[in-house]
Amino acid sequence: MKKPISKTPRTDRQAVVTVAFQQFVKAGFARQLERQLTEANKRIKELEKENDAMRADLLLWEEKEVKP
Repeated sequence: MKKPISKTPRTDRQAVVTVAFQQFVKAGFARQLERQLTEANKRIKELEKENDAMRADLLLWEEKEVKP
């Protein structure tokens, strides 16, 4: 039977600290993930703006094509 693929492979590979039967990743790794998430969210916003601009351009182009 195959082992199911984890939804958190990077975190699963990290060493953990156990406190009161709970496991935590090290703070440095958590900070790294948070920085990467922040950058990814910024990139998503940029892509959404670019998409909106391209959609507006397309609508203008279609409008010009329809008129004879």
